[in-house]
Amino acid sequence: MATTDQPAHEEDQGEEEYIEQDDIYVEIDQGDDEPMDEGDEDDGAGGAEGEDQGEIVWEDNSIQHFSGHEGPVYTVSAHPTAPLAVSGGGDDASYIWGVTNGEIVVKLTGHTDSVSSAAFSSDGEMVSTGGMDGKVRVWRRVGKEDYKTWEFLTELQGPDEVIVMLFHLSCCIYGD
Repeated sequence: MATTDQPAHEEDQGEEEYIEQDDIYVEIDQGDDEPMDEGDEDDGAGGAEGEDQGEIVWEDNSIQHFSGHEGPVYTVSAHPTAPLAVSGGGDDASYIWGVTNGEIVVKLTGHTDSVSSAAFSSDGEMVSTGGMDGKVRVWRRVGKEDYKTWEFLTELQGPDEVIVMLFHLSCCIYGD
């Protein structure tokens, strides 16, 4: 015997349902906000006809900003211990930033398309970037005094873009 699994609500199609007064848990007062009449029309300029919109004023109330990318920023990752961040964007570049002052510590290059992933290793000594060009590029910090010098280590080329990347550095020491 063949059966069809149809939702029970299909037979009720066409009937309008309303919330009963007893089903309302709480009603929130919207103050003086009145619903628009169906006759009110927008003039296409962001406000009702005759309404003076004026100029939009944007306020930057951020604590810090990083202004090195020449396009959209797609990824930001924080260093595990130092006040640093790495970012990647639509300008095919990555930057390591000083979080406290917003200055560029170093620019990481080599991608030929947008950088969509960037991460520090768990010890903060390496950084990797991944891009829409299918490349994963890895750098290592040089010296222990500061974070200004990074050497390029290797590049992995994949068949497709890198969208998400997790960086994990594992190390084992064998001894007697």
